[in-house]
Amino acid sequence: MQNTTTWIQTASGRAWNLTAPTPDAVHWPDIAESLAKICRFNGHSTVFYSVAQHCCLVADLLPPEHRLHGLLHDAHEAVVGDMTAPVKAVLKDLGGNGAFDHLAEITDRAVFAAAGLPFPWPTDAKAAVKWADMTLLATERRDLLAESAMPWGALPDPAPARITPWAWPRAMEEWLTRLDRHLPHSNRRT
Repeated sequence: MQNTTTWIQTASGRAWNLTAPTPDAVHWPDIAESLAKICRFNGHSTVFYSVAQHCCLVADLLPPEHRLHGLLHDAHEAVVGDMTAPVKAVLKDLGGNGAFDHLAEITDRAVFAAAGLPFPWPTDAKAAVKWADMTLLATERRDLLAESAMPWGALPDPAPARITPWAWPRAMEEWLTRLDRHLPHSNRRT
């Protein structure tokens, strides 16, 4: 029998409609908790390092006007999971990852609307976040991954500060603290 369930249960017990999420469904503590418990690189780092901490550090690299975009750039992963860039590239080569991309996009639409941000992103915000994300990837590679047997290709210089991974409760709190700092008051929810 085929399962046609189109929702998931969030950490607080809420139902998230996967095919038609709304901004009202966004519960920031659920997003933060999920991101804090998801390990970057599908767990292939030398230590546990969360997507929530990654998002915090990306935001910290950005100018104030782009920090909320940086904090939320991977928020869809709280719902759809963290699919690594190499897996996405292989799926595209094998015939497409359009369904996953679409699922991530409709999730982003709801999350960005809940945050009071436009979607699609403004070009300047997208470029700034891409730079910060790639800079952090170079930093994560230096600080959190084993020596690679294959070349990675060109990356920007890593950030000067070394990454010290946070336990998931701290990552969740840091993410929520930054959200409170950057989210317009009219878009804050409990």
